[in-house]
Amino acid sequence: METNKKSAALREVERLAVKSSEKPMEFAKALAAFHAEGGAARREEAPGSIDRVLKSTGISRRILYRHLAIGQTLGHLNLKPERLAKIGWRKLAIIAQHVRKVEEGEERDALILDALNLADHSAAELHAILKGNPFKAKPHRIELLLNARQYRVFAAALRRHGAIEHKNGRGLVGKEAALTRALAAIETD
Repeated sequence: METNKKSAALREVERLAVKSSEKPMEFAKALAAFHAEGGAARREEAPGSIDRVLKSTGISRRILYRHLAIGQTLGHLNLKPERLAKIGWRKLAIIAQHVRKVEEGEERDALILDALNLADHSAAELHAILKGNPFKAKPHRIELLLNARQYRVFAAALRRHGAIEHKNGRGLVGKEAALTRALAAIETD
């Protein structure tokens, strides 16, 4: 009887794997249920083995384990699929990884909900925030191709907002802060 139950769970996973991009949370929940029925079995012959799902669905191991972690972590919560789709599977996997060592219960659910509320950040920012590290964004580079007249206007505006000539006469020092001040002055006008 238990074997039939597991094979039914495998059939459900296979059925939803075809629609995993349409109904990813249903697939993740079914995968988590299938894995739970099989225990921690790893051998290919074991009824609840992820290797069986890998072979039968053709989904990569990394993607499969990402869905499994999400299903195990968020599957029991009554979250709107639209919200989860908007957050994205990469961020959901980051959240699942963040709470995986916390014992299941109200504390873990509260951590998950708090993390979901931070999901408007980029994946890199979310990962850093959840680890307790301040996120330091990479600086942005702006390249302008200006003719001589445009450069004179640009340099004059930067000088008015605090940029100074470099000591060897090549370019300006403090361009970034001066440009930011100049643009901020425009916004307040």
